[in-house]
Amino acid sequence: MEQEKSRRCSFPAVWAIIAAYLLLSLYRLGYCYAPSSGWTSLEKGKTIILDMGKEQNMGSLSWYLGNYERRRMEISIGSQPPVSWTRLPDLEMNRVWQWGIRSLNTKGRYIKLTALNQYTEIKELIVKDPQGNAVVPVNAAKYPELFDEAFMDPGYGSPESGTVFDESLFARTAYEYLHGIRSYEDTHPPLGKLLISIGIACFGMNPFGWRISGVAAGVLLLAAAWLFADRLLKHSWAAAGTTALLALDFLHFTESRLGQIDSFLVLFMTSMYYFMYRYYEEAREGRRGWRYLAASGFFFGLAVSCKWSGFYGGAGLAFIWLLILIKRFRNKETSWRELWKICGASTLFFVAVPAAVYVLSYIPYVAADETKGFVLRVLENQSNMFQYHSGLSGTHESASPWYQWPLILKPVKLYAINLPNGKTQLLTFMGNPGLWWPGAAIVFACLYRLTGKKDDKMLFLVIAYLAPLLPWIFISRYAFLYHYYPSVPFMALLMGLWADQRGRAGKRFLFGCVAASGILFLLFYPILSGVRTDQNYVSQWLQWLPTWKFAA
Repeated sequence: MEQEKSRRCSFPAVWAIIAAYLLLSLYRLGYCYAPSSGWTSLEKGKTIILDMGKEQNMGSLSWYLGNYERRRMEISIGSQPPVSWTRLPDLEMNRVWQWGIRSLNTKGRYIKLTALNQYTEIKELIVKDPQGNAVVPVNAAKYPELFDEAFMDPGYGSPESGTVFDESLFARTAYEYLHGIRSYEDTHPPLGKLLISIGIACFGMNPFGWRISGVAAGVLLLAAAWLFADRLLKHSWAAAGTTALLALDFLHFTESRLGQIDSFLVLFMTSMYYFMYRYYEEAREGRRGWRYLAASGFFFGLAVSCKWSGFYGGAGLAFIWLLILIKRFRNKETSWRELWKICGASTLFFVAVPAAVYVLSYIPYVAADETKGFVLRVLENQSNMFQYHSGLSGTHESASPWYQWPLILKPVKLYAINLPNGKTQLLTFMGNPGLWWPGAAIVFACLYRLTGKKDDKMLFLVIAYLAPLLPWIFISRYAFLYHYYPSVPFMALLMGLWADQRGRAGKRFLFGCVAASGILFLLFYPILSGVRTDQNYVSQWLQWLPTWKFAA
């Protein structure tokens, strides 16, 4: 009763943490609008000819690219009639669903753009004078879809106005699922993109629309982490502190505010371990607990349907399940007959159910060859995914090996641009040193403790922490710090457990880490959220290590 009373007293604090996280995640999440109509070319050679009315200086050309990436346009400037054309270097329009700009710094009356790709989709086009003011062509009525949404132009591409990093893959594919278009990104299973498409269906193909589902996943992950901590830990303050640590983590905050699939993967992996722990509790009390086993298998299916790395977590689940079974059998808590029932039920819950979830997630998937049957298309995609990931080689400026991740030695720079007046705009994946650095020490302390003392809770969390991480030791392809994300909730839970077992001293340690994490979150907030800040502030206050290269 005392523990239940303490738990009820912690509810306001936990809900306050989750509510604050939600509000901060929604703040400047992204514009809830973007150009929707546009000019489309389905063949090479199609042209746009703009008449500016008179000979004049042209400063730049801005555009918002639609659903086809890396488009090239031949661009020529024409003089007064009789027209003579001067060809400029080809226009490179690379990032989909994002504003781009090209300096012209030339004089003329006409602009001719010729598509050099088979498919080209331009949502908006803006001609600007040398002062940056929009100049509307006199024949704009000939291309009404190109000149009807110029008010949406932010002046330059930014995290708030368009896609960032892998959003150009995942948000685009989510849009294609909704419209029955051939799926561009097929290197991961479909479920993550399907969840992104829910936000797009509700709010439109704009930054807010393709990011809101990730925010929901981030909030739900905090709730799942609190439920987990509340079952594991004796003291409610430890559960609340653990939730606060995760809420203040830099990687969790930035990941969940982007239209990417990792936030869904981590939510489902954390949930599948939560239900496996509930099954462990039931088994310890001599009950079957099959409903928790079924829930664990279902969330395992959801995780794998987002990313194959969900299988790494599944290996940890299998190991824990086996340990539970061995313990029950050794303690003579189950018979051979019951053992076979458990194995049969587990085969259903962890093979048949996940397989069904996985296959069903392919229903909206449109392959390159639509003439093939559904089953063949699904199987072909598995082969393509395996070939892609196994053949991925080379280097990347933000890549780092697995052993550098806990120490945050190589953050991932997502977006960087220098602005006038000494301002900059940055977006970065990195961990909160207030969680990750002491968390790395706690993980080693827990591993050492397990060598000399039996602790089922700690063993459970250590397995959950290591399962998504250890496979990267054997993977040769380049990887990034964000691949450590699935281990982060369990690192926070290990810190909570370690503190919970040490009473008052542990409480001081845990809330010292929470306080440090809060201060650091405020300090690093500009490069976690993409808001404008001073270049000097970044270089003087945030670049702590030589490998922390945030500047544009």
